[in-house]
Amino acid sequence: MEQYPLVETDKEAEKIDRLLEFFILHKNLIIAVTIAIVAIAGSLVYMRQQSQSAEEKANSLVSSASASAQIGNWQQAIDGDASLKGLREIVNEYGSTPSGNFAKILLGDSHLALGEIDSALESYRSYSGKIPDLAASAHAGAALCLSRKKELPEAAQLYEKASETATNQALKALYLSDAADTWLSLGELDKAVTLYKDVIKKYPGLAGAAKSEESLLALAGKTGNISE
Repeated sequence: MEQYPLVETDKEAEKIDRLLEFFILHKNLIIAVTIAIVAIAGSLVYMRQQSQSAEEKANSLVSSASASAQIGNWQQAIDGDASLKGLREIVNEYGSTPSGNFAKILLGDSHLALGEIDSALESYRSYSGKIPDLAASAHAGAALCLSRKKELPEAAQLYEKASETATNQALKALYLSDAADTWLSLGELDKAVTLYKDVIKKYPGLAGAAKSEESLLALAGKTGNISE
């Protein structure tokens, strides 16, 4: 019997039949996979909702605690009281959220203000957020702690890292000038002068550049002319 090629409509019908056949043969697998996909999607939505909820709570709590820190009630900011959850507890409960990570920096600032250098350093180093300027702030805070512990080489390197990490130009300039100050404290004159000049060249008009210019002028007065 002579056979003719299937017309387009026949091909479409065959495709439908093949799909139906596949579904019948593999319906249990398809149903299982579908259920799994729905379950995963539901879990992701639930996790996202939970994450958003945790961040909202953390943000509100941090705002209240930071208000105490801003007026100098450092111990209250750290420990909280009957009406206020302190930064330490916020970090313990919400440390994985963006606001919880910000609380780590505020906790470090509060410990530092009270002269609790080791606790401050631990708080700054615990920052694990993804916001570059906050990460830079944590590096700079840790660098300040190390400076006060007289661990100056590591402090200088951390200030440089803070400058590299920051995206805000004013912060980049300020942290790099702090690095230069620290190298100068170590007697590394050439390194300090190089960094001061870098700040002035890269970030003109910013506070860090003005600070660097003042430092260079002071050095010129003590050691003689420092060439450009």
